[in-house]
Amino acid sequence: MLRYDRFELKATKTDEGFIRDTPVIGRTGLMTYYNHDGTKRIEYRPPEEAFNADSLNSLLGKPVTVGHKAMVSAANAAAVQPIGSVLSAGRQDGNNIVADMVIYNLPTNARELSCGYKLDLDETPGTTPDGQHYDAVQRNIRYNHVAVVAKGRAGVARLNMDGDQIDEEDEGGDTQMNMTKVRTDSGIEYDAAPEVKVYIEKLLQERNDSKTAMDKLQAKYDAAISDLDKEKKAHKDAMEQKDKEFTAAVKERVDMLEVAKNHNIDKADTMSNADIKKAVIKAVHGDSVNMDGKSDDYIDAMFDMAKQSQQKRQDGMARQRQTVLRGDGSQGKQKEDHVDEYDVNAAMAKLREDEANAWSKPV
Repeated sequence: MLRYDRFELKATKTDEGFIRDTPVIGRTGLMTYYNHDGTKRIEYRPPEEAFNADSLNSLLGKPVTVGHKAMVSAANAAAVQPIGSVLSAGRQDGNNIVADMVIYNLPTNARELSCGYKLDLDETPGTTPDGQHYDAVQRNIRYNHVAVVAKGRAGVARLNMDGDQIDEEDEGGDTQMNMTKVRTDSGIEYDAAPEVKVYIEKLLQERNDSKTAMDKLQAKYDAAISDLDKEKKAHKDAMEQKDKEFTAAVKERVDMLEVAKNHNIDKADTMSNADIKKAVIKAVHGDSVNMDGKSDDYIDAMFDMAKQSQQKRQDGMARQRQTVLRGDGSQGKQKEDHVDEYDVNAAMAKLREDEANAWSKPV
C-alpha cells in the first residue's frame, strides 16, 4: 500500500543555489484518509512503526520529486526527473521524523513535502493510548521518495494524503489533473486518473463476476460428481445384495433337494421349495397333519420339526449299528445280545432284527 505525507518545507539555499534543510517529513499519530465511497478512514502510525530502524534507514538516498507522479524505480527515474535527494536516514525528533535533504532545482512554487512509501495495513480497529479511535494500523513502512507539493485546499482534492487532502498546482498556479487512489489485490495503492480508476474497477468487477459464475459452475459440477458417486455406490450395493441373495437361494435349493433325497421324495427337482417342504412333512407325519390353508410360517415350523425328527431317527439307527458292530452292549443286556464283531453273519442278523423293531423304540 502507498501513502503520502505532507509537511511544510522550510529550507535555506547554498552558495550554489541548492536548497539544504533538515525538514520534518513524517510523524506519529492518526492519519485521515477517504475511502472510495467518500467515508473517512482513520489510520494509526504508532511510534514503534514510525521510528523503526529499518523504516528510518529506508529514507537514505531516496529521490526528491515534484509531486507524486509514480513510485520511483530505476525504470522510470528519467521520466520522473528527480530534483534532489535525501542525504541521511530519518531521525526521531519528538513525535516527528526529520532527515537531511538537498534540492538542486525547485521548478515550482510549492513549499510542502509529502513522502511516498509502501506499508502493510493492519486493518484491526482500536484506540490509541490517549483513547482516540482508529480503523487500521500502518506497519512496515518503507520510503520510496519525497515529493514537493502545493498546499492543499481542504475538501477538494482526490488524493489520500496524511493530514489535509491537497490539489497539486504547477508553477503558474493552474490546477493539475485530480488523481484518485486505485488499490490492487496485493494491498498496494496507486495514483490514477479518475477514468483509469473507473476502467480498472470495471475490470475488477468483471473478474469478480466471472469468479462468481465459475464458483457456481464448480458447485454444480461437484454436486453432479457427488450424485454420480452415490449412484455408483447404490448400484454396487444392489449388485452385491443380488449376489448374496442368489448365493443364498442356491444354497437353500441344494439343501432342500438333499432333505428331499433323505426322505425319498420322488421328482423333487421338479418341485418348488414350498412343495418339497409339504412333501417332507407328509413323509414324516403322514395324513395326521392337515396343511390346507396353513400359513408359510406354519409350514416352515412343521418342516423344521420334520427334519429334526428324521435326524434323530437317523442318529438312533447309527448308534444301534455301532453297538451291533462293536458288540459292546450296555449294562443290563443279556449275553445273547452280544455279537462278535468279526462274525459277519451274526452281525447282519442282529442288524436286520434291530431295524425290524426300530419302530417300537423311543427315538
